[in-house]
Amino acid sequence: MSRRPEMPSFFTSQHMPCADCGASIRASECEDHTCSPERRLEYRLFQLGGEVATFDDGLSEYLESPQGRFAQWLAERERRTQGP
Repeated sequence: MSRRPEMPSFFTSQHMPCADCGASIRASECEDHTCSPERRLEYRLFQLGGEVATFDDGLSEYLESPQGRFAQWLAERERRTQGP
């Protein structure tokens, strides 16, 4: 009976994703990493992709509801009374 080589119980990567921007960073350089504002924004939009994709539909549904129609009427009324 031949023995199979033992595998480690978990895989250890040399790179880890940054929790704030998603960039792949060498594990030894995690503490020195600084996120770029653009990358952080792109990563956040990626995380919210499903919500962003359904926003227009949700807004349209709300504006067609009784509450949404009232909110529109009230906003228009306030806009007219405050003037330019």
